Amino acid sequence: MPEPGPFDALVKIEACGLCGTTDRHIVEGHMAHHPADWYPAILGHEAVGRVIQVGDKVRKFHVGDRVTRPTALWPGTHRDGLYSGWGGFAEYGLVRDITPPGAPELDFHSSRQHVVPPSLSVEDAVAAISLAEVASWMEKLGDLRGASLVIGGTGFAACVMCQCAKHKGAKQIIVVGRNPRKLEWAQGNGATHTVEFNESAKSVVREITSSKGADWFLDAAGHQAVFEVGLGCLRPGGRAAIYGAPDGFSYTLPLGSVGGDFEVKMCFPADDTFFDETCSRMAGGVLDASQIRTHVWHGLDALAGALEEQAAGFVLKGVLIIGEK
Repeated sequence: MPEPGPFDALVKIEACGLCGTTDRHIVEGHMAHHPADWYPAILGHEAVGRVIQVGDKVRKFHVGDRVTRPTALWPGTHRDGLYSGWGGFAEYGLVRDITPPGAPELDFHSSRQHVVPPSLSVEDAVAAISLAEVASWMEKLGDLRGASLVIGGTGFAACVMCQCAKHKGAKQIIVVGRNPRKLEWAQGNGATHTVEFNESAKSVVREITSSKGADWFLDAAGHQAVFEVGLGCLRPGGRAAIYGAPDGFSYTLPLGSVGGDFEVKMCFPADDTFFDETCSRMAGGVLDASQIRTHVWHGLDALAGALEEQAAGFVLKGVLIIGEK
């Protein structure tokens, strides 16, 4: 059982989403921010639950609130031989109020612990955590009305990009990827065209865009080969935006294969400030979590099998139900 302090609220965790990058990389032992000797670790950074007790200094959270990112072990800490891998796959966790006088300093985790609107189901509340990350990044791209976009990648981020681009009025949403099943997922999320990633991908995109090339290339893959193909799909003066790449990864700009002037934009999500807006868009039907949620598991004992399904490439986004809804 976590030990709440005066600024902490104790949470009965209801569910936690499985992340295709952080959780998997911790399991595989190559997550840059998870020390090599920090095992065994409690995974999970996409948890939601109900507040059941509040410390005497807490003002932000109240008993009965559904909240995001409760953690059994605060990130960066360890206790009783266990280490924090964000700590959401557990029965109980803590959220921290950093707003009252004398409260601990704001950190990455506490800044992302929010109260969820009652209108969202527990499954959608989990989805809002990761949807806010991608949606906040898409917001930084500005006006996309009438634009043609090439999205490199077919995972969760790429599919949410499709939903956001459609909402922002993009005319063509072209997804480039290798996996036929995942290309179908992209279509279900708003892609107007899907293109197989091979040596002819650039020419196919040129044909789709009437030989003009795309206005934007959105990198949702973090692979050099995809980056090079995407840049080659741009029109002269087009723009590329990098969503995220693995720690330690670096890009090489293939200047000879790009058709003209272009810009490369690196921006970072602002999910901490975009969470409420994301929930509002979900409630209004603008963002549809059901289109990206392919799996629901039940019970903490199902986690090992869920990780295996994810590693095999069968999961777009999955949520594990831990306690009562």
